[in-house]
Amino acid sequence: MSLNPEQEDLIDQHLADAEAISAVILGSCWSDSAIASAADIGLQAGESLADAAERHGLGWNPAWLTDAGFTAYDASGTAVDDPAHGGGQVIWAPQVRTFRLDDGVSDNAGGHRRRRRVSGEIAVLALWAQTMASKGITLDRPLGLTPNTRGARFRDFLIYFLQRSLPQGWKVRHEVPLTHIRGLHMRKDVGRRKSDILVIDEGDRLIAALSSKWSWRSDRGTEAAQMVPLTRYRPDVPYALATAEFPRAARVAQESVEDRTYHLCPGWVGAWTLVNELPAGASPRDRWPGVESLRHDGIARARAMTLSGLDSLVEDLHNSGDIL
Repeated sequence: MSLNPEQEDLIDQHLADAEAISAVILGSCWSDSAIASAADIGLQAGESLADAAERHGLGWNPAWLTDAGFTAYDASGTAVDDPAHGGGQVIWAPQVRTFRLDDGVSDNAGGHRRRRRVSGEIAVLALWAQTMASKGITLDRPLGLTPNTRGARFRDFLIYFLQRSLPQGWKVRHEVPLTHIRGLHMRKDVGRRKSDILVIDEGDRLIAALSSKWSWRSDRGTEAAQMVPLTRYRPDVPYALATAEFPRAARVAQESVEDRTYHLCPGWVGAWTLVNELPAGASPRDRWPGVESLRHDGIARARAMTLSGLDSLVEDLHNSGDIL
Protein backbone atom coordinates (compact mmCIF):
# COMPACT_ATOMS: atom_id res chain seq x y z
CA MET A 1 0.00 0.00 0.00
CA SER A 2 1.28 3.49 -0.84
CA LEU A 3 -0.03 7.00 -1.40
CA ASN A 4 -1.60 8.01 -4.67
CA PRO A 5 -0.29 11.08 -6.59
CA GLU A 6 -3.05 13.33 -5.23
CA GLN A 7 -2.19 12.42 -1.63
CA GLU A 8 1.52 12.95 -2.25
CA ASP A 9 0.75 16.33 -3.81
CA LEU A 10 -1.19 17.42 -0.72
CA ILE A 11 1.78 16.61 1.49
CA ASP A 12 4.19 18.38 -0.86
CA GLN A 13 2.05 21.52 -0.97
CA HIS A 14 1.89 21.86 2.81
CA LEU A 15 5.17 20.29 3.89
CA ALA A 16 6.21 23.15 6.19
CA ASP A 17 2.76 23.68 7.72
CA ALA A 18 2.28 21.34 10.69
CA GLU A 19 -1.43 22.03 11.12
CA ALA A 20 -2.14 21.51 7.42
CA ILE A 21 -0.28 18.18 7.50
CA SER A 22 -2.38 17.15 10.51
CA ALA A 23 -5.56 18.04 8.63
CA VAL A 24 -4.56 16.15 5.48
CA ILE A 25 -3.63 12.96 7.30
CA LEU A 26 -6.54 13.03 9.74
CA GLY A 27 -9.05 13.62 6.96
CA SER A 28 -7.53 10.89 4.81
CA CYS A 29 -7.31 8.19 7.46
CA TRP A 30 -10.21 8.54 9.91
CA SER A 31 -13.64 7.24 8.98
CA ASP A 32 -17.01 8.56 10.13
CA SER A 33 -18.70 8.27 13.50
CA ALA A 34 -22.10 6.60 13.67
CA ILE A 35 -23.48 9.32 15.97
CA ALA A 36 -22.67 12.35 13.83
CA SER A 37 -26.43 12.93 13.42
CA ALA A 38 -26.49 14.12 17.04
CA ALA A 39 -25.45 17.50 15.62
CA ASP A 40 -28.90 17.80 14.00
CA ILE A 41 -30.55 19.35 17.05
CA GLY A 42 -34.20 20.34 17.25
CA LEU A 43 -35.18 24.01 17.05
CA GLN A 44 -38.28 25.74 18.33
CA ALA A 45 -39.79 28.51 16.23
CA GLY A 46 -37.92 31.77 16.81
CA GLU A 47 -35.15 30.04 18.75
CA SER A 48 -31.46 30.69 18.07
CA LEU A 49 -28.86 27.96 17.86
CA ALA A 50 -27.33 29.18 21.13
CA ASP A 51 -30.70 29.03 22.88
CA ALA A 52 -31.38 25.56 21.50
CA ALA A 53 -27.99 24.39 22.72
CA GLU A 54 -28.76 25.61 26.23
CA ARG A 55 -32.21 24.03 26.19
CA HIS A 56 -30.81 20.66 25.07
CA GLY A 57 -27.96 20.85 27.57
CA LEU A 58 -25.38 20.25 24.86
CA GLY A 59 -21.73 19.78 25.70
CA TRP A 60 -20.73 21.51 22.46
CA ASN A 61 -21.25 24.98 21.05
CA PRO A 62 -22.92 25.33 17.61
CA ALA A 63 -20.74 28.39 17.04
CA TRP A 64 -17.76 26.05 16.68
CA LEU A 65 -19.36 24.64 13.55
CA THR A 66 -20.54 27.96 12.13
CA ASP A 67 -17.07 29.46 12.74
CA ALA A 68 -15.63 26.55 10.76
CA GLY A 69 -17.83 27.20 7.73
CA PHE A 70 -20.91 25.08 8.42
CA THR A 71 -24.35 26.62 7.92
CA ALA A 72 -27.44 25.52 9.84
CA TYR A 73 -30.81 25.47 8.09
CA ASP A 74 -34.23 25.17 9.72
CA ALA A 75 -37.05 22.90 8.56
CA SER A 76 -38.13 25.44 5.92
CA GLY A 77 -34.67 25.45 4.36
CA THR A 78 -33.87 28.92 5.66
CA ALA A 79 -30.42 29.61 7.07
CA VAL A 80 -30.61 29.93 10.84
CA ASP A 81 -29.37 33.25 12.09
CA ASP A 82 -30.40 34.81 15.41
CA PRO A 83 -33.19 33.93 15.99
CA ALA A 84 -34.22 31.04 13.76
CA HIS A 85 -36.98 31.54 11.22
CA GLY A 86 -38.76 28.31 11.98
CA GLY A 87 -38.73 25.18 14.08
CA GLY A 88 -37.85 21.58 13.34
CA GLN A 89 -34.61 19.68 13.08
CA VAL A 90 -31.46 21.53 12.04
CA ILE A 91 -29.89 20.52 8.75
CA TRP A 92 -26.18 21.33 8.37
CA ALA A 93 -24.42 22.15 5.13
CA PRO A 94 -21.97 20.71 4.44
CA GLN A 95 -23.09 17.53 6.18
CA VAL A 96 -21.59 17.02 9.62
CA ARG A 97 -19.33 13.97 9.42
CA THR A 98 -17.53 13.61 12.72
CA PHE A 99 -14.57 11.32 13.38
CA ARG A 100 -15.02 8.31 15.67
CA LEU A 101 -12.41 9.22 18.27
CA ASP A 102 -13.32 7.34 21.45
CA ASP A 103 -13.74 3.59 21.04
CA GLY A 104 -14.53 3.32 24.74
CA VAL A 105 -17.97 4.90 24.34
CA SER A 106 -20.43 2.80 22.32
CA ASP A 107 -22.75 4.16 19.65
CA ASN A 108 -25.79 3.48 21.84
CA ALA A 109 -24.38 5.03 25.01
CA GLY A 110 -26.56 7.53 26.81
CA GLY A 111 -26.32 10.26 29.43
CA HIS A 112 -23.10 12.13 30.08
CA ARG A 113 -20.96 9.52 28.27
CA ARG A 114 -22.80 10.19 25.03
CA ARG A 115 -22.66 13.94 25.69
CA ARG A 116 -18.88 13.75 26.06
CA ARG A 117 -18.38 11.64 22.95
CA VAL A 118 -20.56 13.82 20.72
CA SER A 119 -19.00 17.02 22.05
CA GLY A 120 -15.44 15.82 21.56
CA GLU A 121 -16.15 14.67 18.03
CA ILE A 122 -17.76 17.97 17.05
CA ALA A 123 -14.93 19.97 18.64
CA VAL A 124 -12.29 18.15 16.59
CA LEU A 125 -14.39 18.31 13.41
CA ALA A 126 -14.72 22.09 13.81
CA LEU A 127 -10.97 22.52 14.33
CA TRP A 128 -10.22 20.27 11.37
CA ALA A 129 -12.77 21.95 9.07
CA GLN A 130 -11.57 25.45 9.93
CA THR A 131 -7.99 24.42 9.16
CA MET A 132 -9.04 22.86 5.85
CA ALA A 133 -10.90 26.04 4.87
CA SER A 134 -8.20 28.48 5.99
CA LYS A 135 -5.48 26.53 4.17
CA GLY A 136 -7.59 25.98 1.04
CA ILE A 137 -7.29 22.20 1.29
CA THR A 138 -9.84 19.89 -0.31
CA LEU A 139 -9.86 16.11 -0.18
CA ASP A 140 -12.34 13.27 -0.42
CA ARG A 141 -12.77 11.72 3.00
CA PRO A 142 -12.89 7.92 2.93
CA LEU A 143 -15.80 5.77 3.99
CA GLY A 144 -15.67 2.49 5.90
CA LEU A 145 -11.94 2.18 6.49
CA THR A 146 -11.00 -0.88 8.53
CA PRO A 147 -8.57 -0.46 11.46
CA ASN A 148 -5.78 -2.19 9.53
CA THR A 149 -6.35 0.03 6.49
CA ARG A 150 -6.26 3.18 8.65
CA GLY A 151 -3.03 2.05 10.26
CA ALA A 152 -1.37 1.24 6.94
CA ARG A 153 -2.47 4.53 5.39
CA PHE A 154 -1.19 6.50 8.39
CA ARG A 155 2.16 4.70 8.13
CA ASP A 156 2.39 5.49 4.40
CA PHE A 157 1.58 9.17 4.98
CA LEU A 158 4.18 9.27 7.76
CA ILE A 159 6.87 7.66 5.63
CA TYR A 160 6.25 10.03 2.72
CA PHE A 161 6.11 13.08 4.99
CA LEU A 162 9.40 12.16 6.65
CA GLN A 163 11.12 11.33 3.36
CA ARG A 164 10.12 14.72 1.93
CA SER A 165 11.01 16.61 5.13
CA LEU A 166 14.45 15.15 5.87
CA PRO A 167 17.70 16.13 4.11
CA GLN A 168 18.50 14.84 0.65
CA GLY A 169 20.21 11.48 0.82
CA TRP A 170 18.39 10.36 3.97
CA LYS A 171 16.27 7.22 3.67
CA VAL A 172 13.04 6.27 5.41
CA ARG A 173 12.62 2.51 5.11
CA HIS A 174 9.73 0.25 6.10
CA GLU A 175 9.72 -3.34 7.34
CA VAL A 176 13.46 -3.90 7.23
CA PRO A 177 14.39 -7.34 8.67
CA LEU A 178 16.15 -6.81 11.99
CA THR A 179 18.91 -9.13 10.80
CA HIS A 180 19.76 -6.46 8.20
CA ILE A 181 20.64 -3.95 10.93
CA ARG A 182 24.30 -3.83 11.94
CA GLY A 183 24.65 -5.15 15.45
CA LEU A 184 21.59 -7.36 15.10
CA HIS A 185 22.94 -9.36 12.17
CA MET A 186 24.10 -12.89 12.97
CA ARG A 187 22.23 -12.81 16.31
CA LYS A 188 20.45 -16.10 16.81
CA ASP A 189 17.69 -14.63 19.03
CA VAL A 190 16.54 -11.94 16.57
CA GLY A 191 14.55 -14.31 14.39
CA ARG A 192 12.45 -13.09 11.48
CA ARG A 193 11.17 -9.90 13.06
CA LYS A 194 11.01 -6.70 11.04
CA SER A 195 11.24 -3.06 11.98
CA ASP A 196 8.32 -0.72 11.44
CA ILE A 197 10.17 2.37 10.13
CA LEU A 198 13.91 3.09 10.09
CA VAL A 199 15.48 6.50 9.45
CA ILE A 200 18.97 6.40 7.90
CA ASP A 201 21.13 9.42 7.09
CA GLU A 202 23.20 10.09 3.96
CA GLY A 203 26.20 8.31 5.55
CA ASP A 204 24.10 5.16 6.10
CA ARG A 205 24.00 5.71 9.85
CA LEU A 206 20.88 4.39 11.58
CA ILE A 207 19.43 7.54 13.14
CA ALA A 208 16.24 6.21 14.75
CA ALA A 209 13.66 3.43 14.71
CA LEU A 210 10.04 4.56 14.62
CA SER A 211 6.82 2.75 15.46
CA SER A 212 3.75 3.97 13.57
CA LYS A 213 0.52 3.42 15.51
CA TRP A 214 -2.78 4.94 14.39
CA SER A 215 -4.18 4.04 17.80
CA TRP A 216 -2.49 2.90 20.98
CA ARG A 217 -3.48 -0.07 23.12
CA SER A 218 -2.18 -1.66 26.30
CA ASP A 219 -1.20 -4.75 24.27
CA ARG A 220 2.08 -3.68 22.73
CA GLY A 221 3.48 -7.15 22.06
CA THR A 222 4.59 -6.39 18.51
CA GLU A 223 6.53 -3.31 19.56
CA ALA A 224 8.12 -5.16 22.48
CA ALA A 225 9.25 -7.93 20.14
CA GLN A 226 10.97 -5.32 17.98
CA MET A 227 12.42 -3.33 20.84
CA VAL A 228 13.98 -6.14 22.87
CA PRO A 229 16.71 -7.04 20.36
CA LEU A 230 17.14 -3.43 19.27
CA THR A 231 17.69 -2.11 22.80
CA ARG A 232 19.89 -5.08 23.65
CA TYR A 233 22.22 -4.95 20.67
CA ARG A 234 21.80 -1.34 19.50
CA PRO A 235 21.14 0.72 22.65
CA ASP A 236 22.57 3.75 20.85
CA VAL A 237 19.55 3.92 18.52
CA PRO A 238 16.50 5.82 19.86
CA TYR A 239 13.10 4.17 19.45
CA ALA A 240 10.20 6.58 18.92
CA LEU A 241 6.43 6.35 18.48
CA ALA A 242 4.13 8.31 16.16
CA THR A 243 0.41 7.98 16.84
CA ALA A 244 -3.02 9.51 16.29
CA GLU A 245 -4.50 8.19 19.55
CA PHE A 246 -7.05 10.41 21.32
CA PRO A 247 -8.46 8.83 24.53
CA ARG A 248 -5.10 7.46 25.67
CA ALA A 249 -2.96 10.36 24.47
CA ALA A 250 -1.91 11.44 27.97
CA ARG A 251 -0.91 7.88 28.84
CA VAL A 252 1.07 7.59 25.62
CA ALA A 253 3.11 10.65 26.55
CA GLN A 254 3.76 9.42 30.08
CA GLU A 255 3.81 5.62 29.87
CA SER A 256 4.94 4.62 26.39
CA VAL A 257 7.95 2.32 26.42
CA GLU A 258 9.49 4.20 23.49
CA ASP A 259 12.10 6.89 24.11
CA ARG A 260 9.89 9.64 22.67
CA THR A 261 6.34 9.95 21.37
CA TYR A 262 4.90 12.23 18.71
CA HIS A 263 1.26 12.94 17.92
CA LEU A 264 -0.46 13.69 14.63
CA CYS A 265 -2.49 16.63 16.01
CA PRO A 266 -1.54 17.50 19.61
CA GLY A 267 -3.55 20.74 19.81
CA TRP A 268 -6.74 18.99 18.72
CA VAL A 269 -6.15 16.25 21.29
CA GLY A 270 -5.79 18.99 23.90
CA ALA A 271 -9.12 20.52 22.84
CA TRP A 272 -10.79 17.08 22.80
CA THR A 273 -9.52 16.44 26.32
CA LEU A 274 -10.81 19.77 27.63
CA VAL A 275 -14.26 19.26 26.10
CA ASN A 276 -14.43 15.77 27.59
CA GLU A 277 -13.59 17.20 31.01
CA LEU A 278 -16.46 19.70 30.91
CA PRO A 279 -18.79 18.82 33.80
CA ALA A 280 -22.38 17.81 33.15
CA GLY A 281 -24.52 20.94 33.09
CA ALA A 282 -21.60 23.29 32.37
CA SER A 283 -21.95 25.59 29.36
CA PRO A 284 -19.38 25.08 26.58
CA ARG A 285 -20.46 28.42 25.13
CA ASP A 286 -19.31 30.25 28.26
CA ARG A 287 -15.98 28.42 28.23
CA TRP A 288 -15.32 28.52 24.47
CA PRO A 289 -17.52 31.08 22.69
CA GLY A 290 -15.90 30.32 19.33
CA VAL A 291 -13.61 27.84 17.66
CA GLU A 292 -10.55 30.09 18.10
CA SER A 293 -10.84 30.05 21.88
CA LEU A 294 -11.15 26.26 21.70
CA ARG A 295 -8.05 26.07 19.50
CA HIS A 296 -6.05 28.31 21.85
CA ASP A 297 -6.91 26.33 24.96
CA GLY A 298 -6.32 23.05 23.16
CA ILE A 299 -2.76 24.04 22.29
CA ALA A 300 -2.13 25.05 25.89
CA ARG A 301 -3.46 21.73 27.17
CA ALA A 302 -1.34 19.77 24.68
CA ARG A 303 1.75 21.55 25.98
CA ALA A 304 0.76 20.70 29.54
CA MET A 305 0.35 17.07 28.44
CA THR A 306 3.84 17.27 26.86
CA LEU A 307 2.47 16.19 23.47
CA SER A 308 4.79 16.89 20.55
CA GLY A 309 3.72 16.98 16.89
CA LEU A 310 5.17 15.52 13.72
CA ASP A 311 7.04 18.78 13.12
CA SER A 312 8.93 18.11 16.36
CA LEU A 313 9.71 14.61 15.11
CA VAL A 314 11.29 16.06 11.97
CA GLU A 315 13.27 18.59 14.01
CA ASP A 316 14.54 15.93 16.42
CA LEU A 317 15.60 13.67 13.54
CA HIS A 318 17.40 16.60 11.90
CA ASN A 319 19.24 17.28 15.14
CA SER A 320 20.11 13.59 15.52
CA GLY A 321 21.98 13.78 12.23
CA ASP A 322 24.38 16.33 13.77
CA ILE A 323 25.30 14.07 16.69
CA LEU A 324 28.66 12.31 16.25
